[in-house]
Amino acid sequence: MSELHDLHDRLLGMLDALERLTAQPVPDEAALAGLRYQLTRTSGARRKLVDALCLELRMGLPTDETPPLDALHQANTAAMTASSEHIGTWSLREIVKNWSGYCQASQAMRKGMRAQIEAEKGALYPYL
Repeated sequence: MSELHDLHDRLLGMLDALERLTAQPVPDEAALAGLRYQLTRTSGARRKLVDALCLELRMGLPTDETPPLDALHQANTAAMTASSEHIGTWSLREIVKNWSGYCQASQAMRKGMRAQIEAEKGALYPYL
């Protein structure tokens, strides 16, 4: 299994864990802090790998086959920006103050991350 497959599997498992945590009536601060840290690190590793794969593959493909890689690269950058904004907005203190608001924002982020992972699978897995 490739490194990207492994990162995707780990991220999807973490997103499932976050979904379970946000289904609770009150936040588990310690579990959230640890999981958010792991999500950030793993997602960052995935983004770096996706960017590297896009650049590497782009060099070896005919020009007419590169637009999906370019789109994936742009989506990757936009996802990183959205993630940074989410993390900046939702500090642990803010999460505790507005648990229901965080749960809604987290659901939207999880949906976006799952969609990004599916886009990466579609664009990159055929080459791995």
